[in-house]
Amino acid sequence: MRRCAVYAVLCLLFVCNLAAQDQRISYENHTAYLTEILAHTSSNSGKDIHFIGWLLNTSQLNFPKGHSLNLSLALTHGGEPSANIVGDLQTFSNLEAGFNYGFFEVYYQYKQGDFWVKLGQVDINTDFLVSRNGLLFTHSSFGIDAVAAMNVPAPTYPVTGFSLTTQIPITELVRIKAGIFDGQFAMPRNNYLGINWALNEKEGLIYVLEPRFQLFKNRLVQKVGFYYHSGTFTDYTPGANTTTDGLSGLYLVSDLMLLQWQEKKKLSLFAQYNLTVKQKASLLDYYLGLGMKIDNLINSSRPNALGMAVAHAKVNTEYGNLADGLASETVLEINFKQEVDDWLSLQPYFHYIGMNEIRRPMKNPVVLALRAYIEF
Repeated sequence: MRRCAVYAVLCLLFVCNLAAQDQRISYENHTAYLTEILAHTSSNSGKDIHFIGWLLNTSQLNFPKGHSLNLSLALTHGGEPSANIVGDLQTFSNLEAGFNYGFFEVYYQYKQGDFWVKLGQVDINTDFLVSRNGLLFTHSSFGIDAVAAMNVPAPTYPVTGFSLTTQIPITELVRIKAGIFDGQFAMPRNNYLGINWALNEKEGLIYVLEPRFQLFKNRLVQKVGFYYHSGTFTDYTPGANTTTDGLSGLYLVSDLMLLQWQEKKKLSLFAQYNLTVKQKASLLDYYLGLGMKIDNLINSSRPNALGMAVAHAKVNTEYGNLADGLASETVLEINFKQEVDDWLSLQPYFHYIGMNEIRRPMKNPVVLALRAYIEF
C-alpha cells in the first residue's frame, strides 16, 4: 500500500515538472481546515468536551482538453465521542474520525461540459447520495445517510476507495451518474490513510446508478438512486448463523428552492430517504432526513445561513439489533453559519439525539459546538 502511495506521488511530481515547461498546463492548490469545539451531555463515562478537526490540502493539475490529475492529502485529529462515549448511532459530527493522516482522494478526471469521467480513489459522497442544501449541516447523516454508511461499507470520509465513475448529460435537465467502487474501502494502517487500488473478489464491488432531474424551472433537483454491493454479508435471521450474498438499497434526494425574496434571501428545503432491499442482511431498515435552510436571513455584508433538520434511522429489530437494543434514533440539528472574512466562517450548532431503546432507557444527549471553516 505504501509503495502505491509513493508511486502516485512520484507520478504527480513528474507531471508537475512537465507543467513548468508547458504554459497550457495550470496548477491549483487549496488548503482548508475545519475544526470545532464541542460539548455533550451524555451520562456515559468519558470527556465531556472535545476538540476535533480536519486539515485538507487539495492539488489539481489541469491539462488541455479537459484532462486533470487530482490529489488530496488529509490529517484528522481529536477523539471519537460518538463511537466511544455518546454511543449515538449516526455519528453526530461529520468531522469525527480520530487521528489519521495520508491520502484522501487521488484520481484522474476527464471533463467536457457536464460530462465527466473519474478513475482513482475517491469519496462516494463527493458525487453520490449528496444533498446540496444538506451540505450546510454538521451531522453525519445529512452528508451521507446512515443506511448507506452502515449497511454498506461505503468509501466516505475519512476513508476512500478505488472507483470508476461518470456523469452523462441526457438533456439540459436530466443527467445520469453511474459508478463502480471497490467493495471495501482502503483501510487505515496505524492511522495512515494509504492508496489501495487492489480489488478482492470476496469483498465484492459497489454499483451505483443515480439519475438526476431538474424540475419546475430548476427549483427542484430530484435524485433517484440505486446501489448494489456484490460482497458477502451476515444473515441476521435469528438462529441462522450464516451469510448471504449481495445487499442493495434505493434512495431519494430532493433539493427544493421554495421562496426567494430581496434578491439574496432564499428558503430551501431538502429530503433524503434510503430503504434497504434485503432486510435480513441489514443493520438498518431505512433512513429519513428532512430539513430547511434560509440563506441571508440576517442582513449582513457577508453570506449567512440558518438551518434546521431532522434525521431518523430505523434499526432492523426484526432480524437482529445493535448494542443496548437500540430500536431507532432521531436527531434534531439547528445551526447558523456566518462568513466572517474571505478565509473564515463560524458555525455554532445544536443537536438533540433521541435514542429509542428497547431494554433500558438512557439520557438523550444534547451536543453544543462551535465550528470554524478556515481557508488558507
